[in-house]
Amino acid sequence: MSKIAIVTDSTCDLPNKVVKEKNITVIPLNVHFGEETFLDGIDIKSDTFFEKLSSSEIHPQTSQPSVGRFVEAYEKLLKTHDSIISVHISGKLSATYSSALQAQKEIGNDNVKVIDSMNGTLGLGAIIYKLAELNQEGKSFENIVEEAKKIIPNAKFMGLVPTLEYLAKGGRIGKAREFIGSLLKIKPILGAVDGEIQSVGKARTLVKGMDFIVEELKNHNIKTLFIVHANHSERANLLKDKASEVVDSKNIIIAEFGPVVGTHLGPGAFGVGFLSSE
Repeated sequence: MSKIAIVTDSTCDLPNKVVKEKNITVIPLNVHFGEETFLDGIDIKSDTFFEKLSSSEIHPQTSQPSVGRFVEAYEKLLKTHDSIISVHISGKLSATYSSALQAQKEIGNDNVKVIDSMNGTLGLGAIIYKLAELNQEGKSFENIVEEAKKIIPNAKFMGLVPTLEYLAKGGRIGKAREFIGSLLKIKPILGAVDGEIQSVGKARTLVKGMDFIVEELKNHNIKTLFIVHANHSERANLLKDKASEVVDSKNIIIAEFGPVVGTHLGPGAFGVGFLSSE
């Protein structure tokens, strides 16, 4: 049986426990605070990052992993694996996919397949989780690549941010820009649509936003639900309680937004990611 490595990037926001259990390789993006550069999730963890985000006068910037970092990771994995399936944040949100693709071309190995998830955070994480399960079940390289193509359109992410300030600063506002400057106290519910961040709903309060998300979950058949938060476990736990009406609580995994995604969403954000099998 051939040995396959499943690779993604740190914007997947999967908990470390899941990454280890599912044998997933995560390539970190970069977070820049002025002259300081940190590897996402390695040099700086979520709790430290959000403290720094709140106290620093400098708004951080993010950047994709270098082509060289991908080349190094792929070459190392190919010493112990026959092939690699590398799935990444939407190319419309980050140049990470482009770096991975360039690295594959430099290596020139057709057993390295690079895929654009057209998603991010736990939308991407849900895809990777499923592919890693298939890998552990012993599915072939071809089967897993084919399955990835099938499930990418069914990967969903919905989230709510207390303010659009951070998305605007980071230039990731996409088609949700219509909410900026709104005089109404409306909380936009954001989702990944066609690889971009778009508004998929709105609510007057964060709790009503949670109710909107839970109602939306009822339209889907969900095996595993990921709930993700930005330094606000109370909101995550409240959302878990509400979502347990729809998904068995044993199949709900709580995660934290990592520093790169946190840069763009800001503290207090929360959301859900899942694969829909409608």
